[in-house]
Amino acid sequence: MKQTRFIPTDTCGLHVRETEDGQQSRTIEGKPIVFGVRSVNLTPWSSTREVYEVLEPGCITNDLLQRSDVILNLNHSNMVPDVLGRCRDGKGTLSLELRENKIGCRCELPRTNNADDALELMRRGDITGMSFAFTDDYQDSENGVSYERTDEKTEDGKEVWLRHVKRITGLYDVAIVTHPAYEQTSVGTRETSDEIEKAIDEQLKRMTGHQETDDEREAREAKEREDRELEEQARRARQDKTLQLLAQRH
Repeated sequence: MKQTRFIPTDTCGLHVRETEDGQQSRTIEGKPIVFGVRSVNLTPWSSTREVYEVLEPGCITNDLLQRSDVILNLNHSNMVPDVLGRCRDGKGTLSLELRENKIGCRCELPRTNNADDALELMRRGDITGMSFAFTDDYQDSENGVSYERTDEKTEDGKEVWLRHVKRITGLYDVAIVTHPAYEQTSVGTRETSDEIEKAIDEQLKRMTGHQETDDEREAREAKEREDRELEEQARRARQDKTLQLLAQRH
């Protein structure tokens, strides 16, 4: 399942590059993916635990970057007016560089209305950060994604867990984000939260040797059907939002 993660400006370092002669530049730079740091809480709806994601160094390889087709866009919209750059098979108008603790990006924005607007908003400080869309190898608990229960507790007594991402299998786009709060309240994010909760519960069952009963299997299958329906609703909601924004511009 494709997921998105938001990186605030103070972490991603998104900025418009200055030129040596003091002229206004159209080149932006930033680090949309940072390794080894905790994300925001991925399970804000949980009453029992908070889960933070850590992208482990090595989860993205040069080989993955060289065979990916990554788009730089606005708010994860792939509508033509919102596309700002592209890196296909390691080449293109968007440059992605794997460094020790991050993925750095650089792009000279096109001379389009939306790109002009994005540059102006960045210079004014109205852009709040970047985001990236990816898939991980969540089914491989040894080499893909693993969960760790820490010794920490929140003020209201919740457990604190870490979701260690050791291998990212697909990288799809990096986005300049104007409304990160929308990502934290969308149906798609709720679904991701529920999936993480389910994965942790299954891990705990394996640790205690619990065998799934027929009732539990039926409940799990019903929940999976519900999750697929929610994912489709989220996809349609994102599509409708994009069409509404496009209509407003015209």
